[in-house]
Amino acid sequence: MAGPVWFKVRKELGHQPIVAGRIAGSTPLFVERYLYQDIERTVSGMSGMALVVQFGGGRVKEGERDRWRSMNLPTQSLLIPGNTPTHWHYSGTVDFANFYFLEPGSTVMHSLQLLAESRGEPVPFSDPLVGAAALQLVAELQKGHGADAGFMERVAGVMIEQSYRALVTPAALRIDPRHAHISRLQAVLNHVHNNLAADLSAERLAERAGVSLAHFCRIFRDATGVPPHKYVLAARLDLARKLLTQSMMPISRIAEECGFSSQSHLTATFRNVHSVTPANFRAHFRASGP
Repeated sequence: MAGPVWFKVRKELGHQPIVAGRIAGSTPLFVERYLYQDIERTVSGMSGMALVVQFGGGRVKEGERDRWRSMNLPTQSLLIPGNTPTHWHYSGTVDFANFYFLEPGSTVMHSLQLLAESRGEPVPFSDPLVGAAALQLVAELQKGHGADAGFMERVAGVMIEQSYRALVTPAALRIDPRHAHISRLQAVLNHVHNNLAADLSAERLAERAGVSLAHFCRIFRDATGVPPHKYVLAARLDLARKLLTQSMMPISRIAEECGFSSQSHLTATFRNVHSVTPANFRAHFRASGP
């Protein structure tokens, strides 16, 4: 009988983790931290989803030469769908953790799994909170019997939820406050979040900012990292998720409140980003409880 998937990974990596342990709760995980130096390693597809977070060391590339799927630096993460082989190339000593997802899990964990399956290949992303939470979890595990199980459950929940949020709204709602144009844009951003059902086209927002459309689009992307329409879409989807989980409002009304032209428009957009329909998203949330 085959053992847990992490036994298989240890064998294929040719190394033993420096710390390993299970985290219980609504987001059950098995965690391993590795520190070693190699040139390259191949890991065949795992039965379940995994999250790899790099803490330090050299550059890590995943994929085949000249066809890299990701090139990771410290604090970067990689969400790996189940049954997806990976091939790793290292430029020096690497320090990383593998988080194996155990079943059953929370609604957020389920949504993250659907997202990973819809991509069909490893999904790289970078988020400081995910990296910090992952590092805190392995540090707590290193305390052995002195580790605080309740604390780890809460931190694991934050890490999983933030991973999902980082993947479905990449950079779209993050503003660099150091940017020179942020003061000019602040009124526009406030207007967006307070009037999501209104006409928030780039043309209208440029009028509100008092600049030309071309100049507005340029300074908006400089400050937020995304064009105006993507920022607006991310804000509308963020409100839709809150209304789906925190209210009994009909989905047709949610579409109206969030500025979508129809319920079918909301459904198509939501499914494209989250890999589930709004109705299924709400049902999964209710089934898992508060």
